[in-house]
Amino acid sequence: MNATEWDDEAEAYLQMVCQQQSATGHKGGFPSAFPSTIFETSWVLDTLLESGFDKDDFLLADVRSLTKLLEKNLTQGKGTVGWGDIGAETAGLGEGGGADAGSLRGRSILHQIVKCANFLVKTWMRNNGPDKWHTSVQYPMMLIAQTFLLLLKRWAKNELDSTAVPKSLMYQEVPRTLLDILGRTMRSQRDDGSWESKREVTAYAVLTLAPLLSLPWVDFLKPEGIACMYRGKAYLENSRHQWRIAESVWIEKTVYGSPNLSQAYSLAALKVVVPTMFVSAKISDMFPPQLMKKMIKMSGFFAQVVPFSRAPQWKLQLSLFQSASYAATLKASRYDIFPPMQKASDEKYQEYIPFTWIGCRDYLSTPISSQTLWEMMLVSMFNFQVDAYMETAVWEQYGDKLPELKALIRTICSNKPEKRKRSDDDDSKVVSKKLANGTGTHTMNGTGRSTRNSVKRCHEHEHSNGEPVRGNGESVQANGVSGVSSNVEGVLTKFVNFALHHPKVLASPEPLRRWLAHELQTFLLAHITHMEDCKALSLSADLSTGSVTWSKPRTTFFNWVRTTSADHTSCPYSFVFFLCLIGEGGSALTMNLHQRYALEDACRHLAAMCRQYNDLGSIVRDQAEKNLNSVNFPEFDMGETDVAATMEELTDRKKRDLLAVAEYERRCLGRVIGELEPSLDAGVMEKLRLFIQVTDLYGQIYVVRDIGIRRVEGERERI
Repeated sequence: MNATEWDDEAEAYLQMVCQQQSATGHKGGFPSAFPSTIFETSWVLDTLLESGFDKDDFLLADVRSLTKLLEKNLTQGKGTVGWGDIGAETAGLGEGGGADAGSLRGRSILHQIVKCANFLVKTWMRNNGPDKWHTSVQYPMMLIAQTFLLLLKRWAKNELDSTAVPKSLMYQEVPRTLLDILGRTMRSQRDDGSWESKREVTAYAVLTLAPLLSLPWVDFLKPEGIACMYRGKAYLENSRHQWRIAESVWIEKTVYGSPNLSQAYSLAALKVVVPTMFVSAKISDMFPPQLMKKMIKMSGFFAQVVPFSRAPQWKLQLSLFQSASYAATLKASRYDIFPPMQKASDEKYQEYIPFTWIGCRDYLSTPISSQTLWEMMLVSMFNFQVDAYMETAVWEQYGDKLPELKALIRTICSNKPEKRKRSDDDDSKVVSKKLANGTGTHTMNGTGRSTRNSVKRCHEHEHSNGEPVRGNGESVQANGVSGVSSNVEGVLTKFVNFALHHPKVLASPEPLRRWLAHELQTFLLAHITHMEDCKALSLSADLSTGSVTWSKPRTTFFNWVRTTSADHTSCPYSFVFFLCLIGEGGSALTMNLHQRYALEDACRHLAAMCRQYNDLGSIVRDQAEKNLNSVNFPEFDMGETDVAATMEELTDRKKRDLLAVAEYERRCLGRVIGELEPSLDAGVMEKLRLFIQVTDLYGQIYVVRDIGIRRVEGERERI
């Protein structure tokens, strides 16, 4: 169609093909791959051979005929026709096996292999959905799984130059992608044993599971994984009579099906078994025994937490394993904005954050990119850190000049850089800060550059001599501290820039950006109000007597919960940030007045519920730290009182009352979501339910275990 001159001979050929095909009942189909003579032939043979068939499974005459056809075309094309070098391996059919690939060490092709692998992991992070050639995501998942298993095998056998293959690719990104594909495949099987109720897609899934279940890290999954395979094989066996009826799963100018490919993949799926993989220390060490034990311990904890108390154990453990690689990368990002805080212990929550997003996504089967989950993991970590930072470093510097602090926050959140101190004024400053484990030197960078690097780090984390390296080139010191300043204005500026200058935020509609800036400013100002309230509580109540009542609160419990308390949770601003992430340039989030109003209402109920569950689990810590808790309001002393009740009994009664109020907020949230569901885009609605589930999960975790950052005096306290 784009030829500069019309080719009459080509037109005549196409007309002839169309006429011949029409005579046999086929209309409209033309081959689009060159050379069409061996395109499907090489594809079918390669699929069958890879699944375990060999030359003895074919008639000798057919083997000779196919071998001659392939050898002729490969010779003419110098080995680059059909499937390229894979075709050369298939041509070895008549010679007793595939060609020996040999060692790739030192070859220029290794650079291209690494380049392709990096492209695949990054693309999967950003958009783990179907590709443009196929209607089902299971097809690219099968290809990625087969490709990365082959890469791991060659790497484990030292057939690749290890100095040319990034450690982060092999130890983090490839395993993370493979575990994601494994979990997604197993979770998406239907009750009848099929995937998507399609024979060919079911065959892809079986061919995906077989190599993945050979990995040494997933032994705990093998019984359930093999059972999935057998259910899929049974579905294919029962529909054998329909294999020639190709389903429309391929995409060209139209959607079409291939009877040859349908049969080939179905045969391959019935033939394939879980292979015995070459297991080396390099592969086993990706998930060392101590990490495996830790995952098992964490699965025991989360099995007590709603909603995972209702989930099968294998699903819970698989989600935890997927979270492990994110946890390592998240730990490397923990000082990108906030410096280490001497008066706060802050390790425990970092172990939980990746699972809260991965686990909830898996539990709800939410279609969302891994990149979006990673961004929200960073947000979750920064929210824990900013809470501790405001209550320690900020309070120490601005405790007696709060109006100045409020003005600073409003300026930073105004999103008008000209009103701020030039960020590069601080770039060359070196600020010494005494740390809990010694003295470190840090440079200030208020541009937010390192936070953008933390976003990239999930799939671009390089190593030099085995040592992690920051995105800006700074080596991490032995104490885990990189170039971070203790300057409050610079730190808060970087925190605000992370949200307001995020590419997805900048691509969102202006009303959404304004909403985010407002909620972020309100969030930071709420910390100041909260600190003022805590100070007022300590002045008006005896904190040493156990159950404490704020005798003269500045407002009612209801008003506090809906304003300062809710804002202080970070839920409202994180909610709007999440809306920016899940929109494609804002197009998916065009909302009318009713939707916007209902979304804000839902967010307020969610934030209130989140705070109340948090307070329910942190009463002891809050009292020890002189921190305002919901149960300190006088409303919790209303009603009948038993003068003979012990302090423990009074506290238990207040907990029951607080839980009742939290469940009231849950019911209100449910009603608002029900109001939104008919009018909001279904994809957006699915993702909103994920955000709600994650937020609710933190509340459920606090009921079982307090994971908040503790302020400590003297020695560092571990939770």
